[in-house]
Amino acid sequence: MVVLNNFITYREEDVNGKLSYYILQKQFPHYVGVVLEYPKQGTWQSPIAGYNLWVCYAGTIRGNMIPSYKNVSHETQSVYDEMAAWYLANRILKQPERYKKFKINV
Repeated sequence: MVVLNNFITYREEDVNGKLSYYILQKQFPHYVGVVLEYPKQGTWQSPIAGYNLWVCYAGTIRGNMIPSYKNVSHETQSVYDEMAAWYLANRILKQPERYKKFKINV
């Protein structure tokens, strides 16, 4: 089954009061990713191709938890890879001027 719009984005203040962009997985387990300018250590993360941006683990809508079944780590990393590709296609490439300062120039 292919889900075309498996994610939504929203903006919210983080614990430090800084506005951040978040990506929410619509399907269970409803992972939340935060778009950062640097990778977080010790969490699932995926780079956004061509940009100095990463989608990093920010819990689920139920809090800082993950399901406990076989291969959950591989599945979770796969979700964050999909989030990064989705964000690139549906946000960055539709408004590239907003993300110009994060572009990796070669």
